[in-house]
Amino acid sequence: MHKRRLLCLLIGLLMTLSVASGLALAYNEAPMLQDQVQAGLLPPVDERLPEQPLVITPLREVGKYGGTWVRWTTSRSWSYVRMLMYGHSPIRWVDDGMGIEPNWVESWESNPEATIWTFKLRKGVRWSDGHPLTTDDLMFWWNDMVLNLEMSDPVPDIFIAGGETARVEALDEYTVQVTYKEPAPLLIERLCMWPNAGHGERLIVPAHYLKQFHPDYSDAENFEIFEEKMEWWVNPECPVLTEWMPVEHQPARRLILQRNPYYYAVDTEGNQLPYIDTIEVNYVEDMEMIKLRLLNGEGHMQLRPYMAMSDLAMFQKNAANAGYRIHLWNSGSGTGPIVYPNWNHPDPDKQGLYRMPEFRRALSLAMNRPRMHKMVHYTTGEPTTGTFSPNAIEFHRTEIGKALYEEWRDMYVEYNPKGAQALLDSIGVVDQDGDGWRDLPNGKPLTLRIDMDSAAEKIYTQTSEMTKVDWEAIGIKTLLNPMDGSQLSIMDQTATFDIRDSWGLSDGPNFLVFPQWVAPIDLSRWAPLNGAWYSVQGTAKATLDLDKAPRDRTPPREAPEPGGPVDRLQKIYDQAKIEPDEAKRDEFVHQMIQIHIEEGPFFIGSVALFPRPVVFSNKMRNVPDGPDLPLGGYTDPWIMSYPAITNPAQYWFDE
Repeated sequence: MHKRRLLCLLIGLLMTLSVASGLALAYNEAPMLQDQVQAGLLPPVDERLPEQPLVITPLREVGKYGGTWVRWTTSRSWSYVRMLMYGHSPIRWVDDGMGIEPNWVESWESNPEATIWTFKLRKGVRWSDGHPLTTDDLMFWWNDMVLNLEMSDPVPDIFIAGGETARVEALDEYTVQVTYKEPAPLLIERLCMWPNAGHGERLIVPAHYLKQFHPDYSDAENFEIFEEKMEWWVNPECPVLTEWMPVEHQPARRLILQRNPYYYAVDTEGNQLPYIDTIEVNYVEDMEMIKLRLLNGEGHMQLRPYMAMSDLAMFQKNAANAGYRIHLWNSGSGTGPIVYPNWNHPDPDKQGLYRMPEFRRALSLAMNRPRMHKMVHYTTGEPTTGTFSPNAIEFHRTEIGKALYEEWRDMYVEYNPKGAQALLDSIGVVDQDGDGWRDLPNGKPLTLRIDMDSAAEKIYTQTSEMTKVDWEAIGIKTLLNPMDGSQLSIMDQTATFDIRDSWGLSDGPNFLVFPQWVAPIDLSRWAPLNGAWYSVQGTAKATLDLDKAPRDRTPPREAPEPGGPVDRLQKIYDQAKIEPDEAKRDEFVHQMIQIHIEEGPFFIGSVALFPRPVVFSNKMRNVPDGPDLPLGGYTDPWIMSYPAITNPAQYWFDE
């Protein structure tokens, strides 16, 4: 067991024994809260903390209170801000996803079959307005949101096993039980995914606040206002469990967060966390403005959005003058910038073309990855066709896993434009009208459109621009279509994109925690309509709108082709997620990888395992360096909130 984790557990045990023996524990709080306590605006810290607080061991030393953490973002949705906090998660990943620890869920157990799971909430945890957290909050989310057919929240895949939705019930105020038809051996790992933070399942909401906007408990006619009020990162009125809470929101300008006076964690000396008083996040239009601010010594830590390796020399040269240092954290990426054709394209001609393995392989062979490796990543990382993260445990437990990773990484990875042209010729994608551009097999003009986020990081723009050049070099007319992220999201949700440019692939410490890239199971990624079809199976929503066209259904969805690769991937995943035996689960994962090798690529990658430059102010303490991180960083997975799992609550400023 990791030394820091062991120390944390020992300290937690000692604190528990102290409480049990009636010894008084002296908790401490930030000076800004002491003033509010003295003014009668807050209860004393002992009354704000749970009976057994979460104990977080500082990385190097116990910190000091105070300071404002200044950050910059290009995200209008403030998604990068939400990646700083892990407070809403019932259970938390630590050590780059290699360990798991309790959060506001204090303990859990299951029967030997892993079909019945019982969770104990940490008694005395409070929302940021002081209202107690109880099972009422979880059951409101489950009964009035997930199981409500009028709500947008689907039944999360983690609560479906054997084709049936689990039964979730509160046994008392602090105990909840989840019962499945079939085993759910991965439930704990999947509960570590970043719930209620804008990505993935919510799991918990402040029922006492949101009920007033819910149509079943109010005069509201629909869920429009409810959905708005639920977005806590832009609604300072909404209570939170996070380390810091929003207090001021200026759309597309600034977001201010201050310490949550009811945050349920302390350090090893009983100091209520976090140490830092305030987080100030400023919106700017592009990454170049962030760079200028940092070079000028403004800001204290910049991870997301990321710096590019091309910026490293400039930042290193200026580090001493601006008062910052630079760490290189591992991205953990199975691939960086990625493109994938729409398997469910609305145009039948393009859909047929995109489902031909020869076409997708031609696109991969045409990509000049050696040039991308040199010019975008400065020869860091390794060229790849695109795989799940090389850090995934299924690649490391057996020699079979290691060999499959290398085979998957290397298939169609070579730069071979002549081979690409030969593949296109073999499927009739040739120039039929003599205009210099290849056409569809039926003679219609062929134009590929790469739909991309206009605010994407530099490496994505560079990679897409190079990809356009490479594909046009083999005679395929290609357009770049940058657009606002909100517009792009609509295209994702309606499965109307052409070829999608995306952030890359690295999602999780194992395949089955977040399998969306490997087995389409929701309305995202490369087979959106088929994934959405899967997402409602075993729920009451499965039979709705079946008399409508696939894109007119809610959600838009379509059954996969029987016996096709998507159908087989989904069925293997169904077996894998209920398999209690780890070795057998790995075998199922290997079967899915084999389908990707034999019938892919379904997504086309560029370079994997490249480093991420991270800028830190010299005043900032308890921030991990490479040696402090078991996997060197593992920064890219969206489900593993980074830097949240490094406990920013214990960062502090040494003025």
